[in-house]
Amino acid sequence: MFQYFTSAFKGPAQARTDHVKAINLHPDIHSGIAQLQKQCPVQDNDTEEPIFLMSAGWRSGSTLLQRLIMSDSQVLLWGEPYDECGIIQAMADTTKAFRPNWPPSDYFYDGTPTNELSSEWIANLFPSLNELKKSHRSFFDTLFAEPAKKAGANRWGIKEVRLGTEHCAYLRWLYPKARFIFLYRNPLKAYSSYCQYGRNWYNTFPDNTVFTPTVFGKHWKSLMEGFIKDATKFNALLISYEDLTSGHTSIDELNNFLNIKIDHAVLKKKVGGFEQHERKTKVTVIEKWLLKRAVSPLAEELGYQW
Repeated sequence: MFQYFTSAFKGPAQARTDHVKAINLHPDIHSGIAQLQKQCPVQDNDTEEPIFLMSAGWRSGSTLLQRLIMSDSQVLLWGEPYDECGIIQAMADTTKAFRPNWPPSDYFYDGTPTNELSSEWIANLFPSLNELKKSHRSFFDTLFAEPAKKAGANRWGIKEVRLGTEHCAYLRWLYPKARFIFLYRNPLKAYSSYCQYGRNWYNTFPDNTVFTPTVFGKHWKSLMEGFIKDATKFNALLISYEDLTSGHTSIDELNNFLNIKIDHAVLKKKVGGFEQHERKTKVTVIEKWLLKRAVSPLAEELGYQW
């Protein structure tokens, strides 16, 4: 009797066992993409080379770097497009479900004439994985690539402050020759700059807010941990705002990495009063303490002082 009671409230024993096994595989975007790559190999003839500039959170100099890259008139880098919608995150999240033995091979349409399908078991009838991939890719081509080309740019890309390396795995699946730049800044300086905007931004609307130094710092740390861990995996250029503005990261290095031609004069042109606003912003002691707790010890390991 007890087993029926348990099943009624918790579900069948076998289903619960299978769920535990699945969870123990730690399914995420990385694992889903790895499974898809096994079943849907990369096409060697793909020529698209979009540029994905990933920043560790807000106010880290990503717009400056975006402007630098776009000083090559052949490049259009979209700036956090439809940011609060979380479009890329949501699309990438759909890959988490892919795992060994799912989908079962007999779910995929096998070419049977449509007039014969009504006599078959078609409760689970899937288009092929190649078509799934094409549909994902088509979304990006339609929303980002085509408007960039209409504007006269041969290359396109996206500047983002919300995406981690799991999203890079998704984007690399769609665009095997994509170029990635990982940018970061002293989190205290970045937060100080953020404060002058009112601390009222969202990661995704309406529930994922960034109203506190703790949330801001945790976001910075989470992205930075991924950037450091996976920079080599994605052949990404990992640079700091401080190195970019001091000249330690050379324009020639960016040019060579992205195969573009940057106008050096962009670095000297101030846009938006970035530094002026920062000097007017005061971070309270409690805010600084909460931020430090959120980003430690990684910030100190990177040489940032408080």
